Amino acid sequence: MKRNLSLLLALTMLLGLLAGCSMKPPEPMEDDASHNDKNDAAPEDQKSPQPASGEKDAEQYLNVLLTDEPSVLDVARFLGVTDRNLFMNLKEPLVRIENGEIVGSGAESWDISDDGLTYTFHLRENYWSDGQKVTAQDYVTALQRQCDPANAFAFTADYADIKNFTAISKGEADPSTLGATAPDDSTLVLELEQINVALLASTDFFPDRADIAQQHGDTLGAEADKTPCCGPFSLKSWNHNSSLELTKNEKYWNAEKVYLQNVTYHIIPDQNAQLASLENGSLDYLGVSTPEYVTKFQGRDDMSEMMFSTGRTVMVLFNCEDPILSNPKIRMALSLSMDRDALVEVVTNGVSTPAYSLVPPDSYVGSLNFRENAEEPLEAVMAANPDPKALLIEGMKEAGLGEDPSKLTLTLSWGATTATARTYAELYQQIWQDELGCVIELEFNDNATHMGNVNNANYQLATFSWGADYEPQFQLSRWANKVGGHSRWKNEEYASLVNQASQTQDEKERLELYAKAEKMLVEDAAMAPLYFGATRRFYYNYVHGLTGNAFDKTGFINVYTSGR
Repeated sequence: MKRNLSLLLALTMLLGLLAGCSMKPPEPMEDDASHNDKNDAAPEDQKSPQPASGEKDAEQYLNVLLTDEPSVLDVARFLGVTDRNLFMNLKEPLVRIENGEIVGSGAESWDISDDGLTYTFHLRENYWSDGQKVTAQDYVTALQRQCDPANAFAFTADYADIKNFTAISKGEADPSTLGATAPDDSTLVLELEQINVALLASTDFFPDRADIAQQHGDTLGAEADKTPCCGPFSLKSWNHNSSLELTKNEKYWNAEKVYLQNVTYHIIPDQNAQLASLENGSLDYLGVSTPEYVTKFQGRDDMSEMMFSTGRTVMVLFNCEDPILSNPKIRMALSLSMDRDALVEVVTNGVSTPAYSLVPPDSYVGSLNFRENAEEPLEAVMAANPDPKALLIEGMKEAGLGEDPSKLTLTLSWGATTATARTYAELYQQIWQDELGCVIELEFNDNATHMGNVNNANYQLATFSWGADYEPQFQLSRWANKVGGHSRWKNEEYASLVNQASQTQDEKERLELYAKAEKMLVEDAAMAPLYFGATRRFYYNYVHGLTGNAFDKTGFINVYTSGR
C-alpha cells in the first residue's frame, strides 16, 4: 500500500494548482473558539499570549469562519456540529467543559444519588435575552421536544439513558413518563434508566422555550428573530449563506466574563476565499494547512500560530444494510486499501495522525489514557491481510458477485460541493480503484443533505467524522443502539459491552470493556477510521483567550482583543 504515498505525493503539485485549495479534513467543521467536545488543556506555549499591559480594546468584536450554513438553530431539530457549536454561544447548557473539566454553567451545582440514577441540578439565576427568567421547566421542555417523534431528533442516542426517552421517541410510551421534571423553577431532576458515568461529559442539556416553540412551529430556529437565546450571546441577524451576527447578552449570568460585544460568523465554503479573508484581515483567525499559506503566515510578525488536536476521528462509513456492503470482507478490503499515511501527508499536510482505531489519543477513562492502554485493532488486521484485493475477491464470491472487481461499482457520498471537496473525493476514488480494481462513483451534496442521507442510511460509502469526548463511551455508543447507528451495524454483544462499560465505576475494568468493544467494531469494519484530526490555527496577535482544547465547550467566553 505504500505505493499510494508516491502516487499521492505526485498529486500534491496538481492539488496546489487547483485554485490553491487548502488541505482541509473532509468533515463539516468551522474554526470556532470552541468545538463539539472536550480535551486536555493545551500546553502553555500553544495558548494565546496575553498582552503585557492587559488593556482590552474599547471596541470588542471578532470575525470568524463558518464553512457551512447552519441547518436549523432549534435544539430539537439541528443536524450537526455547526449548529451545536453555535448553541454553545446562544444557549446555556447545564454544564460546560473548561480546560478538560466539567464546570457548572446553567446549573450552579448538582447532586447524584447513591445508586447513580438520579441527578438533581440547582440552577443559577439566568435570563433569556427578552428578559424572561430561565427555569428548570425550560430544560424539561427541550428534552420533551427532543424525544417527540414528530421532531425526528438526530441525536436521540445521546439521551437514551434518560428514563423513557427512547420509548417516547419511538411512540411506545406517553410523554408524561419522561424522566425529567421540574419540582420548582430552580430545580431540575433527571432520572436515568441505567447508570452512565460519562453522562455530563458526553451529553449537552440545553434549555428551550415552550411558548416560542409553539408560536413558531416548524420555523423555530430558522431566522434570527425566531431563535430564543439565553447564552453569552444573542443572535442579532442571520443572512442565509452569508453571515450570522451575534451580540453580547447583557442579561447572561456570567456576562462579566464575556468581553466581546459582537461576533460575526462569515459563511465561506471556498477555502481560497477563507485564506484570502484571513490574509486581508476580514477574519481574525483560521485553521490553515496549505503549505504555501502556512509558510506565508509563519513569516508575518502580526500573527501567531497554535497547534492542537481536534479530538475528532475522520472516517468512511459503510452502510451495512447495503446488499454489497453487508459482507464484512468487502468492507474490510475497502478499509485496508486506504493508505492512511498518504492521506495524512497530502490531505492534512502532515498535521493529523493516521487512525487504526476509532477512539483518538485524547480520550481518557477516568485517569487512564485510553490509547496508551488499548492497542489500535486495525494494525493486527492489516498484518493478517496484506492483500486487500484478494480479500475483496473473497467477499465478492461470498456475496455472489463473481470474482472480477472491475464489475463492482460503489458510490462514495461527500458532504460538500466545493472544488476542494471534489479534489479530495477524487483522491479516495483513485486509491480504491488503483488498489482494488473496482469502480467508485462520486456523489456530492451540501452538508445538511449529506447528514440527512447518512441519518437515514441513504448511502453506500460516506465520508464522516465523530468528535470524541473525554470518555470513549461517546464515540462507541454511536453503534450501540438498536438500529446500529449510521452504519446500520447491529451487534448485540457490542451494545452490551458499551452499555456495561458506561455503568462500570472501576477505571481499569471500564477501559477493558471499551477496548473489547472497539476491537469488535473495527475488526468487523462497521466503518474505516482514517485519521485523527488536528489543526494549525493562525490568529492575529491582538486576539486573546482562544482555547487550544478540543473538548472545551466555552464558546467565546473569555475571548477578547487587545491592540487591534
